[in-house]
Amino acid sequence: MVLFRINPLDFYERGEIKIDNIYVKLLKKVMNFVVDTFYAVSIISMSVLAILNITSVYKYVIDRYELTKYTGLSADILMDNYKRTIYYVQNPFIKELNFNSLTMSDFGRIHFYEVKRIFIALYVFMIAFIIIMIIKVFTNRNNDLSKKLIKRLNSSGNIIALIFIAVSAVALVDFSKAFVFFHKIFFSNDYWIFDPEIDPIINALPEELFMIEFILIVALLILFTVAIKVFNFKLKNKVTFRRQKDKYR
Repeated sequence: MVLFRINPLDFYERGEIKIDNIYVKLLKKVMNFVVDTFYAVSIISMSVLAILNITSVYKYVIDRYELTKYTGLSADILMDNYKRTIYYVQNPFIKELNFNSLTMSDFGRIHFYEVKRIFIALYVFMIAFIIIMIIKVFTNRNNDLSKKLIKRLNSSGNIIALIFIAVSAVALVDFSKAFVFFHKIFFSNDYWIFDPEIDPIINALPEELFMIEFILIVALLILFTVAIKVFNFKLKNKVTFRRQKDKYR
């Protein structure tokens, strides 16, 4: 029996097979997906932080759901506690959270510290994104940064849309279940299940507050995605028009 050894390079040298570097193409696609995902997470982070810092949302919740009657605290104290909370979870230099006229258990302190770590991570994504944008502005020599950025953000917008279509669908069916599911994903314990007797702050942070903030975040992301899609559509039309114009010259 005669065994034949086939060398693919023999066919390549005769032009019968064109060898493409599949691994390079695959690596490029993976890297593009990683960058698009990073941009998407950064944009989501900025949206979450923006809504978190709109304290007028909480003022509306105080009036709409009569939190002063429900908690027995004045509107000023409720607002003060809310500001203390959002300052604590965003500032890495604030080591301890203390409420005005309210006690807090050790479990409550642990939970707020875990929330703090999440928000600090959001700030890391946002700051890294801003630094990258600044570097791109100063290193861009061909004045085509806006085109590249729109294309990249358009891909990131697709990821954002997929994430929030899925999340919104679940939330619309039952926000309470989605709220519980979210906590189970991001927290490895059940310290987020507050006992009003030892952590009365939970009465001042109703589920409706988070639902309203979630709606505002989704609305902000929808506006961003639509705006990027419009810019990308105009960019494509401009490129197509130029090509057709050059073709008929």
